[in-house]
Amino acid sequence: MKLKFLLGRAIARSLSPQELSELIKNILPYVWKQIPSNQRVGFLKNAAHEHLGALLAGLNREERAALMNDLLPLAARELPLSDLDFLTSFSSPGGGYKPEASEA
Repeated sequence: MKLKFLLGRAIARSLSPQELSELIKNILPYVWKQIPSNQRVGFLKNAAHEHLGALLAGLNREERAALMNDLLPLAARELPLSDLDFLTSFSSPGGGYKPEASEA
């Protein structure tokens, strides 16, 4: 696994952000086929829990808000918003946001 990680890191360092995006877009369908359909929700939840912080690292509050504003229409198009339970998901409004130490 270490060799795969090192190879992936070397490839990632050699590509531009646009090339990385294109690579991910082209590889993702193959990754998705490897995950059994009954494990896909768990995979996505785990990926978000494990990696969302790293993906957002370095973004300030304004950038994060702008990103969320751009992503909300996509989420509204792709997810069944009428079936969501916002009161359970956000039982403590604002309690989950952890600003970066430099923003305090």
